[in-house]
Amino acid sequence: MTTATLCPSCGETVAEEDDFCESCGTRLHAPPPQEGICPKCGAPAEAADGDGYCTRCGYRLPRPSDHLEVEEGGMALVSDKGLRHHRNEDAGAIRAPEGFSVLVVCDGVSTTANPDQASAAAAAAMVEVVVAALSGRGPGAGEAATVLAEAVAAAQEAVHHAPPEEPGGYLQAPSTTLAAVVVTGDQLVAANVGDSRAYWIDAASPEACRLLSQDDSLAEAAIAAGASPEEAYARRDAHTITHWLGTDAPDLAPHIETMTVPGPGIVLVCTDGLWNYYETPASLRELIAAGPPGEGVLETARRLVDAALEAGGHDNITVAVKSFGAPSWAAGGEGGATEPEGGAGATGAEGDPRMTEPEAPSGAEAPPDTEVSAGIEAAPGAEAPPEIETDESEE
Repeated sequence: MTTATLCPSCGETVAEEDDFCESCGTRLHAPPPQEGICPKCGAPAEAADGDGYCTRCGYRLPRPSDHLEVEEGGMALVSDKGLRHHRNEDAGAIRAPEGFSVLVVCDGVSTTANPDQASAAAAAAMVEVVVAALSGRGPGAGEAATVLAEAVAAAQEAVHHAPPEEPGGYLQAPSTTLAAVVVTGDQLVAANVGDSRAYWIDAASPEACRLLSQDDSLAEAAIAAGASPEEAYARRDAHTITHWLGTDAPDLAPHIETMTVPGPGIVLVCTDGLWNYYETPASLRELIAAGPPGEGVLETARRLVDAALEAGGHDNITVAVKSFGAPSWAAGGEGGATEPEGGAGATGAEGDPRMTEPEAPSGAEAPPDTEVSAGIEAAPGAEAPPEIETDESEE
């Protein structure tokens, strides 16, 4: 049986058993990146130039950040650059000091300078402040909420120190979204800015699953103004964010949400590289429930990232998960995972807003198609938000 997949270089459909992509010649089954071999022509690492490109064929050699996996304290984090972006602009962190756990993911805004450095700075600052403030005791939900707000402010300050200029990149200041969850006892305390998300995925009941974050997006602004969710998310600019972290960000206003865990389940924190395909808690639950019995958190995180890649991988994907108890998914998941919502496949649907972002020209401003429709406010003090949550064209 021939299984179709996508070329990691050009995104064309290839057979899983193929050694090379017929469209661009990329070697599909390359040695591990740490061996320093060019995936396209097989040249050694010494053939790379200072920017990481192979001087023999021009292909960019894999970076360590292209795919990351971390496991700690009953949690796991997996991050992948996806199939369309030329680099991974997501970042994340998980920590499990005695008495609590913290999960953080950040999604650098693609239409700003050095978004990968912005997201990395924000994630590192966020987890550092939380761990320093709460370590040595089992904090209550109220204390955790206060510290999370302080940590978001620290993450904002950290992004200010990301390099403001990027050769050949966008002119807007480095920016990122952020979502984080502190787990203390049976309490979940979530904070977010932008459209990275946090979920409670309940093992016993699909109805008990919850979205713990609130998107800062034009779609949500439209819904608040009276539009139906269907109308709001059908807009081409639906995923344009209205709040972010960065020097040109509007007033910092993180969303803070607290809930009591009712029983076994999964805490999920992710960037829109996953939830663009599985937008509801119910669809994510079915995806998680399709795993084998006894699956560990790292394997669950890998499956979620793989599902986003199989659905098209149009964005960077970062997933952080923490398991509560020994989840049994008998109440759902029969028959395997659901189809991604919206029907996004390997080549994307016509008109899909995730497919509209152009490559960043040298010295260019962000694309002009971030205009705000009448009746929906953009971020205070800005002509338009810095991002439509779309995909960056591959080099």
